[in-house]
Amino acid sequence: MATKKAAEAEVQPRPTVRDAMRSVLANAKLIAGGEGLDHPIEWVRLMETPEVQPRAGDLMFTSGFPIKDDIAAQIRLVGRISDSGGAGLVVRPLPYLRKLPPEMLSEADRLNVPLFTIAADVQFIDLMAPLLERIINAEHWRLKRSIEIHRRFTELVLDGKGVTEICRTLAELLESSVVIEDASFHLLAHAGSSADPHRKETIQRQGTPQRVLFDPQIQRMLREVEANRAPVKVPPFPHVGMSRERLIAPILAGGQVLGYISVLDHPPHNEELAFMAIEQAALVLALAVAKERELSEVEGRVRGEFLEDLLHGTYGDESAAQRRARHLGYPLSGSHIVMLVDIDDFRGFNKARQISEDAIQALKRDFLRRVTGVVRTSYARALVQGRSDQVVSLLPLGTEAGDHQIRVHALGVQIQQAIADWKPGFTVSVGFSGPAEAPAGVAGSLREVTSVMESLARFKRWSQVVAVPELGLTGLLAAVTDERLVDYSRRHLGPLIKHDATRKGNLVATLRAYLETGEQQQAAQRLRVHPNTLRYRLDRIREISGVDLEDPETRLNLAVALRVQALLGM
Repeated sequence: MATKKAAEAEVQPRPTVRDAMRSVLANAKLIAGGEGLDHPIEWVRLMETPEVQPRAGDLMFTSGFPIKDDIAAQIRLVGRISDSGGAGLVVRPLPYLRKLPPEMLSEADRLNVPLFTIAADVQFIDLMAPLLERIINAEHWRLKRSIEIHRRFTELVLDGKGVTEICRTLAELLESSVVIEDASFHLLAHAGSSADPHRKETIQRQGTPQRVLFDPQIQRMLREVEANRAPVKVPPFPHVGMSRERLIAPILAGGQVLGYISVLDHPPHNEELAFMAIEQAALVLALAVAKERELSEVEGRVRGEFLEDLLHGTYGDESAAQRRARHLGYPLSGSHIVMLVDIDDFRGFNKARQISEDAIQALKRDFLRRVTGVVRTSYARALVQGRSDQVVSLLPLGTEAGDHQIRVHALGVQIQQAIADWKPGFTVSVGFSGPAEAPAGVAGSLREVTSVMESLARFKRWSQVVAVPELGLTGLLAAVTDERLVDYSRRHLGPLIKHDATRKGNLVATLRAYLETGEQQQAAQRLRVHPNTLRYRLDRIREISGVDLEDPETRLNLAVALRVQALLGM
């Protein structure tokens, strides 16, 4: 391996004008156009007749014989080389030109065309032959490397390797850091290491953050990459954490962008190799991404159908459910939790933005993909399915549930954070059922958590992470209609609410503090009033509402009414 790398290091890429100055043009005199020394030399040509025209990458040699008596033609020659993308011009002034006109030098400086002069005794062939040899060797090396790169990636496709292996191979070939993302900039694979902050954040968040994607400079850059349909060198964007330049290429199939390749820290002397390798990688990645997408859709559909059957109790008998679970690799033994992730006020979101149906469906697909990604990091074998503006999942706890409450709550928070990063201002509520046996208990768990989530939405208690067993009385009240709850609250608290509204009083707050603390001294401390003031307010509560605060049943009714008031935001 070391011998192979050493051999490759000896091979030089196509020379630049600066390289030629260090070797065959070491005795030539640079008289103008010094800003163009990094032009690559793709060929060398002798220009001794008017018919010879400059071409892109050509380093032109001339004695000036065809233009020896025409100063305007001498000046135009520099412009012709610049217009064609030529590398530069080497002139042997004697005996025909004797001295180059100052206007010719000024034009070379203006157009950044390197202009050299050589002594009268120097033969053109002695300069051109070594350059041609190096150019031909470089082209041979380029062709050899191109074939090798093509072979490496072709073997990956034939061996059925996926995105991860292609990414790793590209990183090894270029000795660089590589990131591959899908069209929505969700991370598919990464290899190599880099100190670039943006790359680290992308890996940590499993995709490019939305604040980066929405940046105007990044948007322009991505449009350029897509329009170019080939690798593009991208400058650093330090304001979004992209501290290093990188090569970015679209992954295309049938004119559709399937994703993007990003290469950092590629060896500068092998940039041409990097472009070749990325182009080859993009071709095979298009096949791999399309294949993985198709397989994922098929697998997702099969797993989704099984989940739907479990949720609706239509799985047949238990043995049939066990067979399907084994086939899908889902552990049906032990306890399970049904999780619902609900987009808060999606109808209001849609109404406010008036987005098209296609955009809505794309949004839901991306929502499902991002939630699934977070779920699978904690529960790799979970069943996940999209349902309109919800995502439902069955999480296997196993035979020893342990501290599952902490785990599922942390999962809910991670999902909320992932969605907030994806769509700033976009919120979701996450609900979990209690542990249930499968397959028989799954449908009941769904009904349980659905009822709670619908009630939270009804009360506009958004951006919540709730577990049904932890809701207690609130969960019980959530199943009651709004009308009955309002009637119950008014029946027990109506006179106090009316008193506070008309006299700007605080009897309801006093009653809540008293019932929640269960003791007058603590209630007075919470309200920051004197105990005598509290006793006076309690007497007023008894007088206005006609209740006996010492009666346990009355205290329970009032406590429930206060909880209802909080739920409804009354």
